[in-house]
Amino acid sequence: MLERPSAWLVRIATFHLVCFTWVFFRAPSIREAFRFLGGAVHLHWVTEYGTAFTFLAVFTLPLFALDLLNEMRDEEYVFERSYLSLRVAVATSLLVGTLLFAGSSANAFIYFQF
Repeated sequence: MLERPSAWLVRIATFHLVCFTWVFFRAPSIREAFRFLGGAVHLHWVTEYGTAFTFLAVFTLPLFALDLLNEMRDEEYVFERSYLSLRVAVATSLLVGTLLFAGSSANAFIYFQF
Protein backbone atom coordinates (compact mmCIF):
# COMPACT_ATOMS: atom_id res chain seq x y z
CA MET A 1 0.00 0.00 0.00
CA LEU A 2 1.30 3.44 -0.87
CA GLU A 3 2.21 5.80 1.92
CA ARG A 4 0.59 9.13 2.65
CA PRO A 5 2.18 12.24 1.10
CA SER A 6 3.18 13.39 4.59
CA ALA A 7 5.53 10.40 4.88
CA TRP A 8 7.30 11.57 1.72
CA LEU A 9 7.53 15.11 3.08
CA VAL A 10 9.15 13.82 6.26
CA ARG A 11 11.68 11.85 4.19
CA ILE A 12 12.49 14.90 2.07
CA ALA A 13 12.84 17.15 5.12
CA THR A 14 15.12 14.62 6.84
CA PHE A 15 17.29 14.32 3.73
CA HIS A 16 17.69 18.09 3.51
CA LEU A 17 18.48 18.41 7.21
CA VAL A 18 21.19 15.74 6.93
CA CYS A 19 22.68 17.43 3.84
CA PHE A 20 22.65 20.78 5.64
CA THR A 21 24.52 19.41 8.66
CA TRP A 22 27.09 17.59 6.48
CA VAL A 23 28.33 20.98 5.33
CA PHE A 24 29.74 21.59 8.81
CA PHE A 25 31.54 18.23 8.80
CA ARG A 26 33.01 18.72 5.33
CA ALA A 27 34.05 22.39 5.48
CA PRO A 28 37.57 23.17 6.72
CA SER A 29 36.21 25.82 9.11
CA ILE A 30 32.95 27.17 10.47
CA ARG A 31 33.50 30.37 8.46
CA GLU A 32 33.82 28.34 5.23
CA ALA A 33 30.69 26.35 6.10
CA PHE A 34 28.64 29.51 6.50
CA ARG A 35 30.16 30.97 3.33
CA PHE A 36 29.13 27.85 1.43
CA LEU A 37 25.60 27.94 2.88
CA GLY A 38 25.33 31.63 2.01
CA GLY A 39 26.31 30.81 -1.57
CA ALA A 40 23.76 28.01 -1.69
CA VAL A 41 20.86 30.41 -1.23
CA HIS A 42 22.08 32.72 -3.98
CA LEU A 43 19.92 31.66 -6.91
CA HIS A 44 22.07 32.48 -9.91
CA TRP A 45 21.90 30.01 -12.80
CA VAL A 46 25.21 28.50 -13.86
CA THR A 47 25.49 26.27 -16.93
CA GLU A 48 26.90 23.40 -14.85
CA TYR A 49 23.53 23.16 -13.07
CA GLY A 50 21.99 21.63 -16.18
CA THR A 51 24.48 18.76 -16.08
CA ALA A 52 24.02 18.37 -12.33
CA PHE A 53 20.23 18.20 -12.67
CA THR A 54 20.58 15.63 -15.44
CA PHE A 55 22.78 13.42 -13.26
CA LEU A 56 20.37 13.91 -10.37
CA ALA A 57 17.43 12.78 -12.50
CA VAL A 58 19.31 9.83 -13.99
CA PHE A 59 20.34 8.50 -10.60
CA THR A 60 17.31 9.35 -8.45
CA LEU A 61 14.30 8.65 -10.63
CA PRO A 62 15.05 4.91 -10.83
CA LEU A 63 15.41 4.85 -7.04
CA PHE A 64 12.03 6.52 -6.59
CA ALA A 65 10.49 4.03 -9.02
CA LEU A 66 12.06 1.15 -7.12
CA ASP A 67 10.77 2.52 -3.82
CA LEU A 68 7.25 2.82 -5.22
CA LEU A 69 7.48 -0.73 -6.57
CA ASN A 70 8.56 -2.01 -3.15
CA GLU A 71 5.69 -0.18 -1.48
CA MET A 72 3.16 -1.65 -3.90
CA ARG A 73 4.57 -5.15 -3.23
CA ASP A 74 4.52 -4.45 0.53
CA GLU A 75 8.26 -5.11 0.75
CA GLU A 76 10.86 -3.17 2.68
CA TYR A 77 13.97 -4.28 0.76
CA VAL A 78 14.65 -4.81 -2.93
CA PHE A 79 15.54 -8.51 -2.76
CA GLU A 80 13.52 -9.33 0.33
CA ARG A 81 11.83 -12.40 -1.11
CA SER A 82 14.67 -13.47 -3.42
CA TYR A 83 16.88 -16.52 -3.03
CA LEU A 84 19.83 -16.16 -0.68
CA SER A 85 22.28 -16.90 -3.50
CA LEU A 86 20.93 -13.98 -5.55
CA ARG A 87 21.15 -11.62 -2.57
CA VAL A 88 24.74 -12.68 -1.87
CA ALA A 89 25.72 -12.26 -5.55
CA VAL A 90 24.22 -8.77 -5.75
CA ALA A 91 25.78 -7.70 -2.43
CA THR A 92 29.18 -9.02 -3.52
CA SER A 93 29.05 -7.22 -6.85
CA LEU A 94 28.04 -3.96 -5.15
CA LEU A 95 30.89 -4.35 -2.66
CA VAL A 96 33.42 -4.98 -5.45
CA GLY A 97 32.07 -1.98 -7.38
CA THR A 98 32.39 0.20 -4.31
CA LEU A 99 35.97 -0.92 -3.75
CA LEU A 100 36.89 -0.27 -7.38
CA PHE A 101 35.34 3.17 -7.68
CA ALA A 102 35.86 4.63 -4.19
CA GLY A 103 39.40 3.55 -3.40
CA SER A 104 41.13 6.95 -3.61
CA SER A 105 42.11 9.18 -0.73
CA ALA A 106 40.76 12.21 -2.62
CA ASN A 107 37.27 10.97 -1.86
CA ALA A 108 37.88 10.17 1.82
CA PHE A 109 35.06 9.28 4.17
CA ILE A 110 33.58 12.44 5.71
CA TYR A 111 34.29 11.51 9.36
CA PHE A 112 38.02 10.91 8.69
CA GLN A 113 38.52 14.68 8.95
CA PHE A 114 38.28 14.52 12.72
